[in-house]
Amino acid sequence: MSSILIRSIQLLLSVSILVVVHELGHFIIAQVFKVRVERFFLFFDPWFSLLKKKIGNTIYGIGWLPLGGYVKISGMMMDEKYNNQSENQPKDWEFRSKSAIKRLLIISGGILFNILLSVLIFTFLLFKYGETYLPTKNVKYGIEVDSLGEKIGLKNGDKILFVNEKYVPYFNDIPKAIILGNSITIDRMGNIIKLSLNNNKKKFLFDRKELNFFIQPRVPPIINYVVKNSKAEKYGLKNNDEILAINSEFVLFSDQLKDLLSKHKNEKILMYINRNGKLIQKEIFLDPKGFLGIFLKKFMDLDQIFLFEKKSYSFFESIPHGIKKAWDVLKNQIFFLKNVFHIETKAYKQIGSFFSIAKEFPSKWNWDIFWTLTATLSIWLAFLNLFPIPSLDGGYLLFIMIEMITRKKINEEIVERCTVYGFFIMSLMMMLVIIWDILKVFFY
Repeated sequence: MSSILIRSIQLLLSVSILVVVHELGHFIIAQVFKVRVERFFLFFDPWFSLLKKKIGNTIYGIGWLPLGGYVKISGMMMDEKYNNQSENQPKDWEFRSKSAIKRLLIISGGILFNILLSVLIFTFLLFKYGETYLPTKNVKYGIEVDSLGEKIGLKNGDKILFVNEKYVPYFNDIPKAIILGNSITIDRMGNIIKLSLNNNKKKFLFDRKELNFFIQPRVPPIINYVVKNSKAEKYGLKNNDEILAINSEFVLFSDQLKDLLSKHKNEKILMYINRNGKLIQKEIFLDPKGFLGIFLKKFMDLDQIFLFEKKSYSFFESIPHGIKKAWDVLKNQIFFLKNVFHIETKAYKQIGSFFSIAKEFPSKWNWDIFWTLTATLSIWLAFLNLFPIPSLDGGYLLFIMIEMITRKKINEEIVERCTVYGFFIMSLMMMLVIIWDILKVFFY
């Protein structure tokens, strides 16, 4: 099965879960207050639906357009059948007949259920897997950086002391702290240096196709695995070989090995290897690109060198940590959104549609990553629905709160007209984001 298909299936399943849970929030609270729900649909169904069945007063179904879903609540929108004043009187089972606070809770149901879903997923993930951290103090060789890390002023071997004048206890949190921060304090060969992170530097972090890590702990050059039929296999290199030197130059870290291989492209080199305590020499002729066909171990593979901390939680301990995890994810998303409005950071390039979201899912099915992404999307969906835009939950909430403050009900025709306009605006924005996502493939 191709990676594109696997990612697409994961995205479709994740979106389906989010939509059903969101609409279920509206549905359940509406039922509690005895408000009739006429339709409950996963995905939209203009012109026709893939599946539908009426149970009680509600038609349940699946639409063909996988861009969301909806519940149709009786009396929430004006109905054409109300053609005279007597027919227009609110019925007991209609949304508009209920008090402002009950209507507020019904509209809030989707947001509340998405928050609850995010917290529940993070809670169960923490309960099942716990958390594994690399304490910053245990990154004893400093960091290795890619070209993006170099552009913001970092170098191989730097030791990060503070980000935003604060000590970051766990290395896992440092890349995120740098993206959202304003300064980095480093130890560079005994010299304490403070690097500013202005918008001109941040654009290097955002102006890229993937938000992958731009720093990682510096590690010795140990082979994780040798690619089949590669030059490395031909010359007898093996998994777990530690490369000690190239010609007369010692190699202590992976980044040094990469530099030396690049330096000796299209040349014969003498490689010194530690294989289970035995020193081995290999004469190798590098190709014009300097490729060997090996993948080196990352810091996650070297728990014998780096001392990781593993935290396990009981079920009840995992609940507050699940809440904190959801809150931290939301805070990071909000901070990223703030950068989007600073044009010089070019953070807007990371805005994407379903195509961009699909790329975040792994090419091989991984339930841990799937549920983490689903929980992240759930809390983000809850936040977006708070925006006071007509057609979103936040738009309805705004109208109800105005009514509660002024003690005067807003004309239903005005609410409906604003909702229709809001829907068209949101649809247009969605189309523009999809077009932008496609254009990024060709121009960025």
